[in-house]
Amino acid sequence: MSINECNRLLGIYSSNEDNQENFFNFVYEKIARDTKNRYVTKNSDSIDITPFHSSPVRVIPIHKEIDIKNLNITQEIQRAKEIILNNNIPQIYLVYPKHDNFTKHIQVKLQELDTCSEEYIIKVIPYSLNSILRTKRRCNGNSNILCK
Repeated sequence: MSINECNRLLGIYSSNEDNQENFFNFVYEKIARDTKNRYVTKNSDSIDITPFHSSPVRVIPIHKEIDIKNLNITQEIQRAKEIILNNNIPQIYLVYPKHDNFTKHIQVKLQELDTCSEEYIIKVIPYSLNSILRTKRRCNGNSNILCK
């Protein structure tokens, strides 16, 4: 799915808001559907997932086209590093619209964080917008943390 198709679908999803807000709300609604084993909190520009029996996760939806050969996400990685160092949130997921050239998760390793006492995870994740076109889709107990 191209970024233009994502933009069009997001426009269908809610024509009153801009694409970043639409993408953020779409991701939040998918994640918030399943609260059986976790708390989901909506912040101004991120979503916190606090599972009952594991460490918290911060999801940051960003509506931007990713070029897999030249990621150009230095600011987002810096922000993730600061969140890990200054908060008690060791897992950061940077979520972008999925498209033909961005289909797989990318794990980011930073030397500055290797000295932290706790394991950290920074992942760049392609997020599918296909379920916008589906009417009834539910996350089940076996789905991953992002309910994709």
